Amino acid sequence: MVDKEVPLIKAKKTPQKDIVLDRGGFFVIEVHKEITVEYYSNIYKNNRIASGILEKVFSGTKADALSDTIARHVPQLRAEHYIYLGRELQKAQYALEQNKKYVQGGC
Repeated sequence: MVDKEVPLIKAKKTPQKDIVLDRGGFFVIEVHKEITVEYYSNIYKNNRIASGILEKVFSGTKADALSDTIARHVPQLRAEHYIYLGRELQKAQYALEQNKKYVQGGC
């Protein structure tokens, strides 16, 4: 084993102004009797995301299964987008299991 100094990196949230929107699309998550995730591809107007086209709908009750399935069926996203999606799906699963209201958070 080679001895080396490993850096300790303190975690910090990315400021909203520094978030880069994903050119691959966006998701809308809702919780009713199960978790539903709608995937939209982006529609651009004047080089800005103006709207989206519904491409796929995913449903399930477990965040890990939904995350795995979405990653297989929507492979072109930014890594940060998958991380955000995982956090939101965990919140959605908790809301479903605890019979609480779920509101999708921002980036």
